[in-house]
Amino acid sequence: MGTEGQLAVIAGEVRTCTLCPLARGRTQAVPGEGNPLSDVLFVGEGPGAREDATGRPFVGPAGQLLTELLNAVGWQRSEVFITNVVKCRPPGNRDPEQAEIAACSPYLDRQ
Repeated sequence: MGTEGQLAVIAGEVRTCTLCPLARGRTQAVPGEGNPLSDVLFVGEGPGAREDATGRPFVGPAGQLLTELLNAVGWQRSEVFITNVVKCRPPGNRDPEQAEIAACSPYLDRQ
């Protein structure tokens, strides 16, 4: 299975994950997206409200800034891979707790 197929498997696992309490409060898990063969990887802390609603990383205000910065250097979002340390939104956009990071770290390691 190629890199794209492996990332699709990971995305499916993330979407059905219940390894930590964040899964109970999410609308959608946010596995990551972009070019699976890119040498450039952006890793955020965790999804915000818009990301939770859409299931896509960096689509809120931080994502708009990231897109502008990428465009300023001549890149498109589709040329990089974008993901988060934790794949579900922490309540109130608080910092992820160590146990939540630990639960998601195998996904990030594989991405």
